[in-house]
Amino acid sequence: MIPTRVFLVLAALLLLPAATCGSPYVMPPCSQRTVTHAITIPPGARRLEVQFHDGLLAIEEGEEPSCTLEVHLQADDAVQLAEFELAVAPVVAFRDADATASLHVALPPGADLDAVRTTWRLRVPARLAVAITTRRGGVVARGTHCDLEVRGGSGVVEADLAGGKARLSTTSGSLILRGNYADAVVHSNLGRIDLGLPPDGPTPVELRAASQKGDLYIDIRKDQVWDVYFLGETHLMRCDPEVRAEWLENVEIDSLDYSKGRAGNLQGNPCGSLWLQATTPVYVRLLPERPFAATSTGALPR
Repeated sequence: MIPTRVFLVLAALLLLPAATCGSPYVMPPCSQRTVTHAITIPPGARRLEVQFHDGLLAIEEGEEPSCTLEVHLQADDAVQLAEFELAVAPVVAFRDADATASLHVALPPGADLDAVRTTWRLRVPARLAVAITTRRGGVVARGTHCDLEVRGGSGVVEADLAGGKARLSTTSGSLILRGNYADAVVHSNLGRIDLGLPPDGPTPVELRAASQKGDLYIDIRKDQVWDVYFLGETHLMRCDPEVRAEWLENVEIDSLDYSKGRAGNLQGNPCGSLWLQATTPVYVRLLPERPFAATSTGALPR
């Protein structure tokens, strides 16, 4: 006599081939390939424009401009893969009128966004301005001295500058700006914004930040004081205990009503102005004097 539980398991195993026969859920074959391009940037360029859909672009300091591009392709079969490879070859152009070089990688007609992913390694000298447009790619710039402009979709934008200006915007990604910069404009519709205010310099810095829905974090240095123009409810600005904030008056600028005040060490060095627009909390934090500094043993100091 076969136990009932064993009988049910055997019956299920016998019915399984019939249940799966003719099933429409069949995994298609998938072909992949990575193609590497060494792109020559036209000499004499003063501005470089890069456009891509998905991937990661890293910017480094370099004496001469150069670009290495890896294109990662995915298709249903080898024939389609070959078609994609021809369609996404990088296009380089140059406009004499404004000395602008442009690099562009297209998405094949009808292809899904996941079909093409690009990885960029871009080296630029200080004299070259860089403008990047992407749909959901990430952009990282560390230790670079350049005027940087990024218009992103959903990817993370992180810039640690050694000079120049920043113009950073994203639809739903997060923004991180640190380092030394002359002035900056940052905007995010949805993502979080992290700002490290630059060190004291001979010229006052103007920084404009607008956050529609994500939180805004500002790291201020110990001996700094900044003029603040805040478009929003002042109670949304929340400071560390060591950071002082005082509101002086309301001013109308371009038909908008700003709360004008100061933030930081009120007896500190005037460094410039913060123009803030937010409907969510703005956190002003005191930056440690030696952030992330290591001892001789490699351990973080206590």
